[in-house]
Amino acid sequence: DRRGGSEGGGGGEGEGGKTLEFADVKKYGVAGTVAYVITELAFWILAFPAAAYALYNTTGHWPDLSDNADRAAVLGFIFAGANVARLAVPLRLGAALALAPWVDENLISKEREE
Repeated sequence: DRRGGSEGGGGGEGEGGKTLEFADVKKYGVAGTVAYVITELAFWILAFPAAAYALYNTTGHWPDLSDNADRAAVLGFIFAGANVARLAVPLRLGAALALAPWVDENLISKEREE
């Protein structure tokens, strides 16, 4: 089964105590890699607005990116969020595994047909 986890470290617990890791995503080939890139892009596209909102909640004003202090604060929030996001790596890998068949059918296969 291509969706099963593999033994080893680095991921979250899947079915039967197996861990989920990037090798599981790579089993889907190009579609798995593209699906993972899509999930990562979605994650990082959300990171800046989340950091800006966190700054707003903390200071009461939206970040002014021309101000070095605000720029540093937003980058600090993104850095902290990225470290916390390491806990969500199994979720992102799972999302990539779930997305891989769709990517293969709707993006990769159509590209091959052309």
